[in-house]
Amino acid sequence: MGRRKERELADELAIHILMQTEDNIHSGMSAEEARRSASLKFGSLESTKEDVRSQRSLPELESLLKDVSYALRGLRKNPGFAAAAIVTLALGIGANTAIFDVVHSVLLKPLPYPSAEQLYAVGALVPQMHQLGPLPVPIQSYLQWRNADTAVTSMAAIQPWQGNLTGDGEPENLGGARVSTNFFSVLGVPVAHGRSFIVEEEQPGNDRVVVISHGLWQRRYGGDPSAIGRKVDVNGEGHVIVGIAPPSLLLPTGTQLASRLLFAPHIDIWKPIAPTRDQLRAENWNYAVLARLKPGESPEKARQQLETMLNARMRAQMPNTKVALIVQLTRIRDVYAAKARLPLLLVLAASGLLLMIACTNISNLFFVRAAHRSTELATRVALGAARGRILSHAITESTVLAILGGTLGAVIASYSKRLLIALGPDDVRLLADRGVFVPALLFALAASVMIGVVCGFFPAWQAYKRSISCALQESARTALGGGRAGRVRHILVATQMALATMLLASAGLLLHSFFNVTAADLGYQVERILAVDVALSGPRYSPDASRVAFYRELARSVRELPGVRAAGAISQLPAVSRSSGAQQSVYHDTDTNSESVVLARPMALIRSVTSGYFAASGTALRAGRFFTDHESLPVAVISESLAAHLWRGQSLASILGRSLRHGNVTSKPLLVVGIVQDVRSSGDAREPAPIMYRPDDQWTSGAMSLVIQTDGEPAVLAAAVRAVIRKMDSNLPVTAIRTLREIISESLAQQRFQTILISLFALVALLLGAVGIYGVVSYSVACRTREVGLRIALGAMKGDVVLSIVLAGMKPVLAGLLIGLATAVVVAVTLRSLLYGIAPADPISLGVVAIILLFTSGMACYIPARRASRLDPMLALRH
Repeated sequence: MGRRKERELADELAIHILMQTEDNIHSGMSAEEARRSASLKFGSLESTKEDVRSQRSLPELESLLKDVSYALRGLRKNPGFAAAAIVTLALGIGANTAIFDVVHSVLLKPLPYPSAEQLYAVGALVPQMHQLGPLPVPIQSYLQWRNADTAVTSMAAIQPWQGNLTGDGEPENLGGARVSTNFFSVLGVPVAHGRSFIVEEEQPGNDRVVVISHGLWQRRYGGDPSAIGRKVDVNGEGHVIVGIAPPSLLLPTGTQLASRLLFAPHIDIWKPIAPTRDQLRAENWNYAVLARLKPGESPEKARQQLETMLNARMRAQMPNTKVALIVQLTRIRDVYAAKARLPLLLVLAASGLLLMIACTNISNLFFVRAAHRSTELATRVALGAARGRILSHAITESTVLAILGGTLGAVIASYSKRLLIALGPDDVRLLADRGVFVPALLFALAASVMIGVVCGFFPAWQAYKRSISCALQESARTALGGGRAGRVRHILVATQMALATMLLASAGLLLHSFFNVTAADLGYQVERILAVDVALSGPRYSPDASRVAFYRELARSVRELPGVRAAGAISQLPAVSRSSGAQQSVYHDTDTNSESVVLARPMALIRSVTSGYFAASGTALRAGRFFTDHESLPVAVISESLAAHLWRGQSLASILGRSLRHGNVTSKPLLVVGIVQDVRSSGDAREPAPIMYRPDDQWTSGAMSLVIQTDGEPAVLAAAVRAVIRKMDSNLPVTAIRTLREIISESLAQQRFQTILISLFALVALLLGAVGIYGVVSYSVACRTREVGLRIALGAMKGDVVLSIVLAGMKPVLAGLLIGLATAVVVAVTLRSLLYGIAPADPISLGVVAIILLFTSGMACYIPARRASRLDPMLALRH
């Protein structure tokens, strides 16, 4: 279309000139004189065309389109420069866009609850035992709070629960929760189909109703509306499905609500809390509480009111107590994101550093490009081109490059986001939005334009502000090879190296820490271990003796399978969680019921184990013996840390045969028959938790994990173990069958997430840094071509030439390295909680990082220096 219009314009002007020529001939001029007079009357054809074009269209738009077309042609002539700039920007913008998107959805995006800012989790803190963290509350306190007139408008309780769904298809173990009947209304999320619970269902015997998740409804019942009202067997008892939860229901999982309460990763079934008289008399602190504040009320006022009632009730039960509990209110957003916040912000900061490195690299590229084109640009100015027009060309070129890089970065971001969610821990996967976040794309576009304008303007301005005569008298390379422009490029290299050092040093510390985590002695065998989770429930397994008999028979049957070395069961695997499950104070058998004794004694995890567990798990015996199947007296095996807490400074052998109690000072005394090595959760940097092991027939648990030590690959035995369980009880679902290595890997998801991402950013930063240094040194060598050629002609040794160029290139590198290392140590001090087994100034990590950076930078300087040392002096002097 443009060419056709140009042809029409040329034809039109030719016709006008021809008509004027004919008029001149009619007026008496000769043909030659008539043509000359007509041409003089119209003036410059190009100027006339420009006037016509300006009248036909918008001149600014035409100018912009021409600049864009010129920029694209120029980039097509320099594909190496264009590819380097586009890829550099795409990596920086893509990483930042993806991370920003995930951070927004996890830390900033509104939660799917009406007035979510009024929703809080309630916990209790013991001031003298802060290490326990927020504790759940007893049912009695929840009922008192719910019925009181406070700043809280509504309150709900929730407790972990598991449901074995049988009698309707394949048996299935479901992660579930017992909840107060107002649970869904407190969240502000009504059920999607059917109804929620009613108040009458909080009474024992009326609680045989369940609400199931939308996923379970679709998976098991095909979304059939008739599922509502259907009777199903849950834990061997008949229940009625009364409602279907909405598909978007978001609930806390794991230990998010309270460290001592372990919820399933996915909750598929809810049942009303219906406390019996015995439960109301007992003081069991095992309920998480959610509270919704009244509009306009402050959380501090609500906290004080709840705390006053909790301590008043505690003093009524124990008049002489001097302990005052602290009630803690945690925003529902912090419940979900508390553990993920620091790793996400750390990764966001790392991606920001990567973007800054990319910008400095782009600036250096444009400085070099502007220097190479200085003679060309000066010539264009001398021929009449306006400096502003030339500057506009340069900015347009850099902006086009940046937009292309930003577009590619947006594509990278969309795929990177999926990778981030896949690599992320449960806290990230729970909240991360998998859709396209439009503001993140707008961020990529805005960042692209800003980077293009800034990175294109300053290098171009350095070239364009030089005088025409200076630029024309000197070669382009010499004109900008030294002076202020050289200092600017060296400052950019030093900045880039400092940023890369910070990023690489942080990655080195995290990698070293992660290696320490994976190599740490956990106190039990990890390889060739299969873990099978089983939960017994219902009337068949109500007597403790039937549960004990089942697990012992299961362990015995599994031990008979080919390839099995040992098998035993424990109520909770040590790799799952440090603080969840039964946890009680442990006392000497001579302790009295005084408050000072209670606060001084350690809290220990109580684990029920079968006689074969220690052999199967590989937990080492330090003193005494393991359990047998028939213990005549109440006994316990304790961990080394528990022994050290109770009997400081005494030998393990002297502790054997002593008595202790747990729970309270009036409980039955237990004989210590063995002491085993400490065990820890994977990645736990704290001291190992004290543990007390009890025989399964003396401390019975409905849910246990079977631990199987195998000769070969443990996953191969999964089908055979399922068959054994199915043979013993065809209606008993297996909660999970996993290798212990898989469980450990899941427990390290948070650390692996941040380590992998920061390491990837560090590798990209290292590559960008090397490219930037190489570009600057190569350009410096090009500027000194004549000098190098003259030195070689005068007899300089090749090694001296290489050494001088390398030393000159390494000066800004060393400055940036020192600044980066010092800054990295300061940053690492603030991140001490993320490090395991190393100090923030770990010499090994920082030393390896320094060596890598020096080697990479040295090679980036050596390659152009070596090429310069091989110059032909005659060719160099003609340069």
